[in-house]
Amino acid sequence: MKLSSLIIAMALLAIVLMFYLFSNSEDIVKLADNFLLSKLSLDLEQKIGQLFVIGFEGKELTEDIKSMVKELHPGGILLLGWNIEDGAKLLKLTDGLQQLALQDTGVPLFIAVDQEGGEINRISFLQEQTAQTVLRDSEAAFVVGVGRGQELKKFGITLNLAPLLDQTQSGDFIHNRCFQQEQQNAGDLAKNLISGQKMAGIFTAVKHFPGYGGIVFNPEEKLAVVERMPEIGLFRESVDAKPEMVMTANVVYKDIDETLPFTFSKKGIDFLKSELGGDILIISDDLDQNSLLDEYGLEDIVSLPIEAGVDILIFSGWRLPAEDGVRALIGAVKSGRISEAMVDQSASKIIKLKMNF
Repeated sequence: MKLSSLIIAMALLAIVLMFYLFSNSEDIVKLADNFLLSKLSLDLEQKIGQLFVIGFEGKELTEDIKSMVKELHPGGILLLGWNIEDGAKLLKLTDGLQQLALQDTGVPLFIAVDQEGGEINRISFLQEQTAQTVLRDSEAAFVVGVGRGQELKKFGITLNLAPLLDQTQSGDFIHNRCFQQEQQNAGDLAKNLISGQKMAGIFTAVKHFPGYGGIVFNPEEKLAVVERMPEIGLFRESVDAKPEMVMTANVVYKDIDETLPFTFSKKGIDFLKSELGGDILIISDDLDQNSLLDEYGLEDIVSLPIEAGVDILIFSGWRLPAEDGVRALIGAVKSGRISEAMVDQSASKIIKLKMNF
């Protein structure tokens, strides 16, 4: 082929590609996501693992924990109080976990904690422990977000499961952890906390959509059923700060879905996406809760959220070992209940976020 003909052919190809790009942008995104997955050469179980944030007992990276991470290929680790003793041990643990994950899949982990300030601080020795309830000034909230994020990042934490955006009343189960009614600028406070964490290089999961308001008992122990979902204004406002994730509540809101907990409900997840947009990653609250285990079989507990459109499943290992949850989803995929395409869709979104942050 002559050089002039080659140039003309290349120009025509460029025009075709540009037309395709602008007329089928969603398809281009899907192609790019599929390319990312294929480039990493993850097998099916490694892709399923990316959908899980799991927990385990212990403060050190034992041979048993190493074997578990290698076998389950989790996309994230949830650290609770039983995993944390001091700064040196915590950093050694998080560094070791990240090295294991990179050797296994080439994809870094989400290493997550609930560092809310106030009552809930998984890492008790951090200096920044300001509660949401006492914040009044938006600039101060940003400073808190930056400071908290910097301290978390110093110890290898990459995801904070906070702030809480539930709108509650006095007497509600989590009222003392939430913004209070007298904080008229709660939306600005929330956005500045999120922006501060983002500036520090920490992912944020706001929680617990649509909210635990109106629930006076511990909904982790008994399945909560309420007539109407609470106000979600703070979640809507938080979108301006672009939190990377939103955590769902394991509650039945009868005005959305009369039978299924929100995390299991396609009606619920479709509603969330309509209110907050489809780009935000959706992460479940812990699925390893008595409120769910007492009502549903394990395969349903891990499959129903994926079928509904949830991207990431937390399985803390608090009541059942995390490997039970991961194995249950692997079985659901291999049986055909969950399609590999559904796994790919969430896995690609998760990996893209990790790679682009």
